[in-house]
Amino acid sequence: MARVTVRGFTVVRDALGADVVEVDVPPPETVQALLDALLRQHDGALREVLCEPASGQMAPFLMVLNEEIISSTLDLDRAVKSGDAVSIIFPIGGG
Repeated sequence: MARVTVRGFTVVRDALGADVVEVDVPPPETVQALLDALLRQHDGALREVLCEPASGQMAPFLMVLNEEIISSTLDLDRAVKSGDAVSIIFPIGGG
């Protein structure tokens, strides 16, 4: 099991209740497993932020895995390992 540090900004930080949380990622240790574990730990408010209301599917957003920008939808099979740091950068609309 990998222990990954997750940093959230804006509405993600609010949903997590902290700037940084630690997440235990069960095998297979991938971005998908990380997101699933994160939603299990912080369901409710976080699901409302990260998932499309109509479909319940994960919305597209950017993440930073260590120092590499990745996609919440295209890079779900990327491996994560203990000590990795992930930032979730969720777009904020406005007008």
